[in-house]
Amino acid sequence: MTKPTFTVGIGQYADMYDLHLAAVGALRKAGLEDHARELRQRGMDAPSWYDMLVLIGEYLDVDLEPCSRGRG
Repeated sequence: MTKPTFTVGIGQYADMYDLHLAAVGALRKAGLEDHARELRQRGMDAPSWYDMLVLIGEYLDVDLEPCSRGRG
């Protein structure tokens, strides 16, 4: 299975659970409801941003965009 791409802008999400829900939504949009349900359940146990990104990377190709403001 080819993973859908999920683009994340640095500072785009207020907290890691917003990121989590956006990733679940991306899976649903791609028609992968079973994967979305699984990610939704597993993501509730992620202890940090890093762990959440690693988990999301199991389901989606994460594309990190550089910060467009300031020196980022």
